[in-house]
Amino acid sequence: MNETYKCKVLFTIVFLAVVALLQGCATLDKDECMLADWRLIGYEDGVAGKSATTVGEYREDCAKHAVVPDLAAYRAGREEGLLEYCKADNGYRLGNAGRSLAAVCPTALQGDFRAAWNNGRKFYLARSAVNKTHSRINNCKQTLSSLEETRAQKLAALIADGLKADQRVMILYDINELQQEIESIEDEIVDLELELEDQQVRLDHLSSNDSY
Repeated sequence: MNETYKCKVLFTIVFLAVVALLQGCATLDKDECMLADWRLIGYEDGVAGKSATTVGEYREDCAKHAVVPDLAAYRAGREEGLLEYCKADNGYRLGNAGRSLAAVCPTALQGDFRAAWNNGRKFYLARSAVNKTHSRINNCKQTLSSLEETRAQKLAALIADGLKADQRVMILYDINELQQEIESIEDEIVDLELELEDQQVRLDHLSSNDSY
């Protein structure tokens, strides 16, 4: 790809990215259909890992304006773009970001791309597990704090003047129930913290062996 064409590619990628942000999907208006460089559009779609069926959306849009996409140019550009998308380091980045694996890569590149995506996916899942357990621990601690506050209120009510015996019995029953809940939450926090330690070890191991 010569320098002039590279500049055109970069310009088109930026232009189409803006269009996508504004419109929210792969659509083209009349001017875009009339002025479209189908090879560049195909290249951009290839770099983005879009399905070959995307051109069908362009065909629908441009048919309204009596414009037929140049399918040969689009396909040639998309195949060129896929060479960038299907690089192993990009597969790893996609897996690490939790992105799905698109079945768009040429057979010759699919193996390395998928293997790299799997490695990135392992990192993503390990990191997600750590974050999820952190969140569960924080939720448990918030629940524990609320239960302890309620128990303190019940204990204060228990020693208040003017209570009848049956009222004190009911408060003692509530305190006992709260204590059981508190102990259960405390046990859960201990278990989660042990689980978190194991998950963190796995994440650290993956990080230390990260070659991307």
